[in-house]
Amino acid sequence: MEYQPYAAVWEITFACNMRCKHCGSSCNTTKPDELTTEEGLKLCDQIGELKLHHITLSGGEPLMRKDWHILAKRIRENGVTPNMITNGWLLTEDDVRKAKDAGISNIAISLDGVKETHDFMRMQGSYDRIMSALQLLKKGGVPSSTITTVNKKNLHELPKIYEILKANGVGNWQLQYAMPMGNLLQNNDLVIDPEEIEVMLDYLLEFSQENIIRIDLADCVGYYNEKELEIKSQRIGKPEDYFWTGCLAGKNILGIRYNGDVVGCSSLRDDEFIEDNVRNRSLLEIWNDPKSFAWNRELKKKDLTGFCATCQYGNYCLAGCSVLKFTMGKKLKENRYCTYRVAAESDYNEVRKIKDNKKLMELSAEAISDENYQFADACLNSLHEQDTKNISILNQLGFVNYKLENYEKSLKFNDEVLSLDPKNAYAHKGKGICLSSMGETQEGISYLEKSIELADENFLDPYFDLSLVYYNCKDYKKAKEVLMEGRKKSEEFKNSSDELYQLIEEELGNS
Repeated sequence: MEYQPYAAVWEITFACNMRCKHCGSSCNTTKPDELTTEEGLKLCDQIGELKLHHITLSGGEPLMRKDWHILAKRIRENGVTPNMITNGWLLTEDDVRKAKDAGISNIAISLDGVKETHDFMRMQGSYDRIMSALQLLKKGGVPSSTITTVNKKNLHELPKIYEILKANGVGNWQLQYAMPMGNLLQNNDLVIDPEEIEVMLDYLLEFSQENIIRIDLADCVGYYNEKELEIKSQRIGKPEDYFWTGCLAGKNILGIRYNGDVVGCSSLRDDEFIEDNVRNRSLLEIWNDPKSFAWNRELKKKDLTGFCATCQYGNYCLAGCSVLKFTMGKKLKENRYCTYRVAAESDYNEVRKIKDNKKLMELSAEAISDENYQFADACLNSLHEQDTKNISILNQLGFVNYKLENYEKSLKFNDEVLSLDPKNAYAHKGKGICLSSMGETQEGISYLEKSIELADENFLDPYFDLSLVYYNCKDYKKAKEVLMEGRKKSEEFKNSSDELYQLIEEELGNS
């Protein structure tokens, strides 16, 4: 199995007793094509076949489906851990007992503000019902968590919500953004601005440092922000362990709708994301179909647009959460709600104000040294606008864009250098590694060989890069031959290339 799923969300009913202003699904009443109990139990067995680690039962309001505990128990019997998300209104002591007997490991309840705000977003009296539900869960010994959908109305209430959760003994708190989908399309003024994400993270970082409640940021919150990484690693691990590597929809997670439609993520409401229905094929067959979830499984950086197309994290991030980028722009190729993008664009605007070229050169050199290639690119582009024929700046732009994995742009800058100076060894090397990275290996090798021919004793990088190309092609003998040629020329180069040399030797020893 190329993609191993470990989690899913099953919308067991479309029925809901509330009409929340921010409901992304616009849930209301039971639909006539909802899976029957028999069909649901069959699906529970298929969930076991898929070897999921856990699955969340949601809605609508899952407690409005009378057989919810029967489905949960069957899921547990299949070796999968069931969880539940509820609005808490209908929860009774009997439900808590049923949840415990069924093996539900956690029940999450939505809390969207202090009493006035929460009731405004959901339903009058809802806040008091939630407080009662949290106590029922605590009394019944069922672990609880809460989910807050952050919007303009409750953003600055987060400290008060935090105190409420502490007072009620809640152990986990998930936060996500309200997105303009479903009912929120009629309440679009509640959606926070990208710049306000930083405010949210400031609050949460402060809370996380108390280490009382585990704070879980939903996949829409990020990315590549030191505060975000510190929040995520507060309980366990290191910040780098939480480095965002792209949306998992259709890769490691999936969603199942009330009628058996299978989607990569249950929050993607457009029917274009339906892969098939469990009434037609088994869940395992749908998941393993090479054509399934192609919209995400086949997405590459070259498909991205705007800032995301040039971002240094583009190959890993792929523009972030699919639901967020789709609801904010109706496409999957760009994401405005990214803290890294907000910071980078702010830096770019500040760079544009700098008129001192010497200062720009210093800033770009410092950024390259710190591997902050996005900022270096901004500084160098500002310099390039003032002097389009400066070979040093063009060479650096070629290098920076190569490091950003913007190979087409890097090629463009290297070609500009070669049009001005056909014997420029640095540009030949830059073009060679770009072409090799783009799959045009033989042409790339030719340019690297030309770079070696043109380079003097002080520029030995082409030997390393050409050796690495051969290494990646598994031509270890040629890789060693090229590297040894460079290592004979300089003790410094010999020391700096030791790691690659050892790798080549290991491969030759194994062959």
